[in-house]
Amino acid sequence: MSNTTLVNLATVGSDELQTMPVAVFTAGLEQMSADAIVRFRRMRKLSDTHKVALERFLNDHPEKRAGQEGTSSAAQPSDKTGNRSRKKSSEATLWMEMLLRAIAWWEGMDTDDVARAKGIKRRRKKKKAASPPAAAAPAPKPAAAPAPPPPAPPTRVEFVQMLWGEGFSLPGGEDFAVRLASAADFTKDGHYLDLAPGLGGGTRAVAKKYGVTLSGIEADAEFAAAAAAISGVAGMAGTAPVRAAGTEGLDMEDFEPAGAYAAIFMRETMFAVEERGRMLATMHKALSDEGSLVLTDFVLAGDAGDRSAMPGAVTQWLAAEASNTYPWTEAEYRAALEAQDYKVERFDDLTAAYLPFIKEGLRRFHDCLQNAKFPPETLTTLMREGNIWLARSQALETGQLSFVHIHARRISPSLTGEDDVEEPDAAPEHAAENDE
Repeated sequence: MSNTTLVNLATVGSDELQTMPVAVFTAGLEQMSADAIVRFRRMRKLSDTHKVALERFLNDHPEKRAGQEGTSSAAQPSDKTGNRSRKKSSEATLWMEMLLRAIAWWEGMDTDDVARAKGIKRRRKKKKAASPPAAAAPAPKPAAAPAPPPPAPPTRVEFVQMLWGEGFSLPGGEDFAVRLASAADFTKDGHYLDLAPGLGGGTRAVAKKYGVTLSGIEADAEFAAAAAAISGVAGMAGTAPVRAAGTEGLDMEDFEPAGAYAAIFMRETMFAVEERGRMLATMHKALSDEGSLVLTDFVLAGDAGDRSAMPGAVTQWLAAEASNTYPWTEAEYRAALEAQDYKVERFDDLTAAYLPFIKEGLRRFHDCLQNAKFPPETLTTLMREGNIWLARSQALETGQLSFVHIHARRISPSLTGEDDVEEPDAAPEHAAENDE
C-alpha cells in the first residue's frame, strides 16, 4: 500500500513541509484550488525540490493556474457555452484523476502505471467543433426511449456501511462490539447509555445479546437519524433507541438523573473531546456506585514528551482527522481517570485485533472504487472518509499509536475520603464531527 496520504498543505508546519516527500506534496496540491495555490506559493517558503515539483504540477494541470498572473475571471472574454464545456471537461478529468489516485494508493503503484494497466488515456486533445451542415438537416428520427438513469451514488451513510457492514459505522461488527461491552455488568432492569453509537449496529448487538435497553446519543445528526430508522425497522426502537445530541453537543440533561446508569459506553471518540477531564467527571456523576465506564480510544505510545516531535505517520493521522484531536498517552489517561474517582480495571491494547478490521474495510473501499463510477463530489467525500481510515491504520502500524480498550468503575466519593466533589459547570461538548 502506498504511503502517500492526502494532507492539507495550508495547515502543515514549516519543518514538516521542508521534509515532505514530493508525492505527498503533489497530492496536497491536487486538493487545492487555483487561488489557494497562488496564496500558498506567495506565503510559504519552499525548497528547491518542491519548487520544481510545483512548476511540474502546474504544467500538467494548467487549470490550476487560474488567476496566477493577477487576471480575474471578470477580465476574461464572456463565453458561457465554452465555460460550461470546459467546466464539464475539467470535472471529468478531476474525477478520473481522483479515481486513479485512489486505486494507486491501495495498490502501491504510480498513477501512470495504473492508467496504462487499465488502458486509460490521461491526456486527450480537444475535439474541434463540428462545422455547421451545408445542407438542411434531415428529418428527425423518432425519439428513442430514454435510457434508464444511472444508479444514484451512495450517500455517506450507505458508504460507511459498505466499509463496516450493514448498520455499522465503525470496524469490527457485532461480535467485536459485544466483546468490548462484555466488560460491564448487565442486569435486566439496569439502565445503559451509549455516547457514540454511530449507526447503532453495536448498540443493537449489545442490547440483543444481554436483553437490556441500551440508549444511544449520537453527535452526528445524519448518523443519528439513520440509526433510529434502522432500530425501528429491526423492531428495536424501544430497546436500542438512538437520538441526536443537541447542536452544541452533549449537555447536563443527557446524563440525568444522577447515578442512574449501570454502564456508559463510548467508542473511538474521546480523542476528539478537548475537555476530557470534565467529560469524565460528568459521566462519573451519571454512573451508579461501582458502575462501569467502557471506552475504546486511540492512545499515543510512550510518554507525553514534545507533541511537536511526533512521528510522521502520527502527524499525518492528526491532519487527516475531520475534527480537532487531543490524544493522550496511557499514563495521562490513567491519571485523568484516577483524578475523577475511577478505578481502572483494564487497559488493554487491542491494536492487533483492530487493524485487520480496518484493512478489510479499506479493501472493500478499493473494490468499490474499481467497480463503480461516481461524480466528482461523491468521490471527494468517499476519498476523505477512506483517507481518515488509511491514516489511522498507518499510524497504528508504526506502533506510535495504539487502539485501547478501557474499563473503569466509579468509586463513590465517600470511599475516597472526600466529602464533596467539584461538579463541572457544564457538560463538555461532544466532538461535533466524528469520522464515524
